[in-house]
Amino acid sequence: MGEAHSHSWPGQGFLGAFLKTPEKEQAVLRVSLGGVVLLAYLVAASVYRTRSIYETTALVALYVAFGGLTYVAATVAPERSRLRLPLTTISDQALLIALLAVGGQVALPLLWVVFWFLVGAGCRYGQRMLALSCAVALSGLAGLMLWHPWWHANLLAGLGVALSLAATSIYLAVLVRRLEKQAATDPLTGLSNRVRLEHAIARTLAIRGPEANQAALLLVDLDGFKEVNDAHGHAVGDELLRSFAAALASGMRRGDTLARLGGDEFVLLAHQIHDRAGALTIATQIHAILSTLCTVAGHPVIVSGSIGVCMLAQESGAAPLDARTLMRAADSAMYRAKSRGNGQTVFAEAHEMRPGA
Repeated sequence: MGEAHSHSWPGQGFLGAFLKTPEKEQAVLRVSLGGVVLLAYLVAASVYRTRSIYETTALVALYVAFGGLTYVAATVAPERSRLRLPLTTISDQALLIALLAVGGQVALPLLWVVFWFLVGAGCRYGQRMLALSCAVALSGLAGLMLWHPWWHANLLAGLGVALSLAATSIYLAVLVRRLEKQAATDPLTGLSNRVRLEHAIARTLAIRGPEANQAALLLVDLDGFKEVNDAHGHAVGDELLRSFAAALASGMRRGDTLARLGGDEFVLLAHQIHDRAGALTIATQIHAILSTLCTVAGHPVIVSGSIGVCMLAQESGAAPLDARTLMRAADSAMYRAKSRGNGQTVFAEAHEMRPGA
């Protein structure tokens, strides 16, 4: 039964008001921090009155305006856009490289912004946007070292910045990957959690062609788990959950997703399931695994499983399915299985799979 891993970064907010809208948060930071930099250069321009400072100030003002436009775009269309996000990530670093090219030494105090963009892209959007931001920054820096007089005359300084960019990006990529895994993993069993499961279901529902509608969702609730907790304590109960999770994971097929929702509820999203007979075969395997769990941490246990099964097949013309509807249908089937006694498997009915049912 291998698990399809997802490294989708949920977008962690730095400003509490924009916890669920990282693009809007980033736009606010562009305007606010860019405004502070603009004020500093306006003061410098009033004192030194050089062309390079004027040009740098104008480009900083352009960046603040860019920040304002991205805020409007994120407000009008708050859904994450596959096109907008890469474009704004490229624009951030490209505008900074343009500042370094136009301002020369005057713009050197802004080098820290290159790293700020890396951190923002990685922590908000994950490894892909981090890699894109790093690639744009390194390409721009290479161009400065080749054609800009100051950077060409200070190749070692440019090389140092380039190595710092690469090292920071690698470190951030490792850190982000670890945080992504933690954000999508159940800490007790190491299985996927609800977030990763819902992403896997959404990807499955988006499949088109011959492989569409060839999956099943199996929700397993352990019968007798409360009795184990009451008789032997929560430590033994936790060990039972870990043992069951490990046994399930060892038998998983490549491409399936196994998750723990919390408590004693587990879900298996199984692919290449063409009919109820295929889903019932997997349910029987799960029952067999539970029948082998006779002792845990030296204590005798008696556990079984109530399984609710939801086929992802969808009739033509029906309302589109979604992860929450399927989970609700599987949960309803599981409770009907539990009402029939321990160790039962029940399939969700068609009316339970209607959105809002």
